[in-house]
Amino acid sequence: MASSAYANVRAAIADEGSDARVEVNQRALIDKILARYASAGAVYRELLQNSNDAEATTAEIIITTSANKENDTGGDGSSTATSGSSKEVVTQVIYRNNGLPFRPQDWARLRKIAEGNPDETKVGAFGVGAYTMFSICEEPLVVSGTKGSEEAMAFFWKGDGLWTKTGKAPEGIVNMSASLTGTLDNDHWTSFILPSRDPYPLPDLVEFGQFLTASLTFTQCLRSVRVYVNNTLQMNIEKSILESHTIETPRASSWWKNDGAATSSSTGMFAFGRGSDLIQTSVQMTVSLRRGLSPTSDMETSAVRAR
Repeated sequence: MASSAYANVRAAIADEGSDARVEVNQRALIDKILARYASAGAVYRELLQNSNDAEATTAEIIITTSANKENDTGGDGSSTATSGSSKEVVTQVIYRNNGLPFRPQDWARLRKIAEGNPDETKVGAFGVGAYTMFSICEEPLVVSGTKGSEEAMAFFWKGDGLWTKTGKAPEGIVNMSASLTGTLDNDHWTSFILPSRDPYPLPDLVEFGQFLTASLTFTQCLRSVRVYVNNTLQMNIEKSILESHTIETPRASSWWKNDGAATSSSTGMFAFGRGSDLIQTSVQMTVSLRRGLSPTSDMETSAVRAR
């Protein structure tokens, strides 16, 4: 009876009802997505992983700051700014990598929340995680393509709906901050230009460096991360491979015994590769950090090995 009523009602409205598409409040949806990525530095973790998926070897984080005068209230209620309370706040971040330029399918994926990369060997490649950009920026701008013919995609809001506009990027736009080393730049860069939605304090560079170093440890392609603040190189992190060898998976002593190493979950959903696919790699992480924000401050360098 119940199934018959269901079929009858659906048949009735199919003949006489009107169609209406279900609408999504995209601003609220992105806010809910960002709630899943609430940890500090999530945007950089996702961008680093996407850079690695794009086979980049180098990533740069170019931070622009301005002095923020904190107001002190005097005894008469008046507001006075003191030079001692000046703090640097981030007004814009440019994140860029020298990986593969965006293809048409990459641009299309960037417009589609949660589609991600169909390549199962890639972790992200611009799925949901790419939308962590909105945690620090209201309307991101992405520039990518072969040198001299870069394309750009600008995100912008119409009410609670998110829109994009694409077109050819002005000549040299990717390299506007690329000549920081004073050398010729021949790489193809993919850049994410992120003006701050609300200026926020410049992160502690020691803690930021620890986070970036830990993230870089697990990347297969990405070997170098450089951090600039107001066009001054503040941090340089380099990963070098010391040794790499195959780990042989212990096998069962006979076909009827289960005394070998477990290489998959009980349901088979998760599995290690075959013995020849398990590789142990030892790396050295070399970190150079400037003592202060002044371009004349000395750089200190330390190295640590990880396996």
